[in-house]
Amino acid sequence: MKRLLAFSFAAAILTFTASAQTDRAVDKQAKMERHNRGHDNKKMLKELNLSKEQKAQLKAQHQDMKAKHDALKAQDNITVKEMRERQAALQAEQKAKLESILTAEQKTKMTEMKKQRMAERGDRKMKENKK
Repeated sequence: MKRLLAFSFAAAILTFTASAQTDRAVDKQAKMERHNRGHDNKKMLKELNLSKEQKAQLKAQHQDMKAKHDALKAQDNITVKEMRERQAALQAEQKAKLESILTAEQKTKMTEMKKQRMAERGDRKMKENKK
């Protein structure tokens, strides 16, 4: 009886640790995908074949937006809701400035690349759900 109890306890522990390890593997994969998102944006900008002037404008815009985000984060007297609204406004402003810098051809190419990336992500999510 003691052996049966010890064996079932050991089996339960092994099952638990095996399931915990697979959860970590999934978490690690999700973490890597989140980490690589910035690389997708860099790749997209590289494929748009930006001119030197456009690159300089984007760099200046990036520095300006970074300063605005830092100033927003430094404010302690605003609510979470206000913070999110202001961040959304900054994001919309950044998107508008980016579109003003790009040519019509670059805008269409960027739109196509975004659609392709969303389709790839959708395929990945469907594969993950099947597992």
